Amino acid sequence: MATVARVALLLLAGLVALASGQVDEVLKWQRVDYDVPAEVLQRENGYIPIGNIPMGAVHHKNRVFVAVARRRWGIPSTLNVVDLSPPFPNTNVILKPYPNFALNELRADLQPDANRIVTVYRPRVDRCDRLWFVDTGMMEIPGNFTVVQRPSVWSIDLNTNEPIHRFEIPKEAVETGYGLTSITLDVDPSDCEKVFVYISDLQTYRMVVYDYANRRAWRFLHNYFFLNPLEGDYLIQGINFAWDDGIFSIALGNPDPVTKFRTAYFHALSSNSEFTVSTSVLRNETASQRSWHGTDFQLLGYRGSKSQSSIHAFDPETGVIFFALIQQNAILCWDSNKPFAPQNMAIVYKNDRDIVYPNDLSIDQNGYVWFMTNSIIKLLYTQLNLDEFNFFVWRANIKQIIKGTVCDPASPPNVNSAQRFGDENNSDRVTFFEFKDKYGPGGGPYGGWGHGNGPNRPGRRP
Repeated sequence: MATVARVALLLLAGLVALASGQVDEVLKWQRVDYDVPAEVLQRENGYIPIGNIPMGAVHHKNRVFVAVARRRWGIPSTLNVVDLSPPFPNTNVILKPYPNFALNELRADLQPDANRIVTVYRPRVDRCDRLWFVDTGMMEIPGNFTVVQRPSVWSIDLNTNEPIHRFEIPKEAVETGYGLTSITLDVDPSDCEKVFVYISDLQTYRMVVYDYANRRAWRFLHNYFFLNPLEGDYLIQGINFAWDDGIFSIALGNPDPVTKFRTAYFHALSSNSEFTVSTSVLRNETASQRSWHGTDFQLLGYRGSKSQSSIHAFDPETGVIFFALIQQNAILCWDSNKPFAPQNMAIVYKNDRDIVYPNDLSIDQNGYVWFMTNSIIKLLYTQLNLDEFNFFVWRANIKQIIKGTVCDPASPPNVNSAQRFGDENNSDRVTFFEFKDKYGPGGGPYGGWGHGNGPNRPGRRP
């Protein structure tokens, strides 16, 4: 009975957190507009508002860097910046190409150009004031997927706003850039030149590792990178559909005080499970060539029914990991010092009205968790109304939002053992649906981001 009472109190604390205004709505847009030359907007396919969907947002020193992937015609700039100006929310703020328009502008002939970027998804900032991202090098236009150039890893000095590094990922590590939609940075605590970049490849179910110091890249293949076929069905905004996205997000724990290696937590999008591997394995290029990895990769446990997560991130100060839950329109937390089980997790924010596919989440250097939603489900499967607010960025003080919940390091765990698999009723096992996407040419009002021009092509890729 005491355990039940404690759970009830922690749940109540979580509900109070939801209602107490601890989450700030920082940015919101009805549609995305750009600070680019007028002639660019007037070109054919120069700017088509309906196709401009923000895919990533990361905060650094009063600026938010916003990525808009080129998955339709009419996207003037893929990497952009917004200067924040209280009071919040800032509404319909114009995106400024970052670091400049020249880097973001495509060549008219779509030929490779090492001085330009094509498509960026989710940039990240490191402790050394650098912005890192992957340029997939691809135009992911329905019926016209185009490999413009090889995928590459970039970094930009945020103090000078100048690009300082570009590495072209070799074909041995990845065939094309399609599916390289999130990166995680492993920076040495005392040496900014020692960096490993971990890139999830949701398309081919692999993890790409880039060793910045030695300018080498390799990839790992493991069964844990695949989707769970019983957890690839979704019900969002009353719409049933199926996605087969594999490894989607990688979060890093703090360095071990002795070995200096970190635990990498990872999951596929279409899965309710979490897995781990030591960065001592990932940093080992020779290990990537093994056909069998023994017990190096581990099942951590089960998050709960309908807990598919896009991006998650680790807070180094509290040891708490935050998950963006796409089916629950919510942000979930878990204290990594407690057993991994649904009873030891808490929803710290839920918004069924405005959270429609939380597509990005990150933690800044000031103790805030930031997360974005982009309403991509509406574009893919119903209709995106540009007269409504569609894209949001929120932030929350981590210590405040977890206070009193089971995620608070001061709170005891609700259970003392991890839950490895689903509940006894298999409540997350749902019936498969074949939902056909609506086709929309160019920047038309409907979905059609799938591979082809026919009316029965399924939607594809968050």
